[in-house]
Amino acid sequence: MSKSILIVVLACMIGSAHAHSILPAMNSKIAYSETVDCGSVSLIDIFRRARLWVSQSAPDNKTLVDDKETGDFVTQGHITITIPRSENNAGGVYRFGYVLSVECANRKYRASLANVEYQEGNGGRTMPLEAFSQKNENKAAAAELDAKLKALLADLQTNVKDYKPF
Repeated sequence: MSKSILIVVLACMIGSAHAHSILPAMNSKIAYSETVDCGSVSLIDIFRRARLWVSQSAPDNKTLVDDKETGDFVTQGHITITIPRSENNAGGVYRFGYVLSVECANRKYRASLANVEYQEGNGGRTMPLEAFSQKNENKAAAAELDAKLKALLADLQTNVKDYKPF
């Protein structure tokens, strides 16, 4: 009897430890986030620059929130990645959707890329980034996506913080 109780307790401990390690990865929706201090730039100017950057760099993005009073700007867009065929990779064209949130306050902005998902076909099934990047055949596409998302945030910073007026 005591051995069976010990086995049940150990099984529960192992199960709870395993569930604890999986849950943070499953619940994390934000892929990238950065906070940038813009010096003496006002909230309205930061907001205007971020909105201008989105309209110029990704004109087909869908605007979800556009509130200049609170300084919140949210847009939904897509990134397409083409991986050439090689000896180690079948290659292909991968399309990812993302949500970019820009929150402006106290002469700073926080940009977050969230809900990054692989999209099969045109408007078909989606797969979270965590699940997509775990497959060996998708490692090259996931690495390219990582580079493009980081470049997207760097370009945003260049055009908001380091904006050169004419």
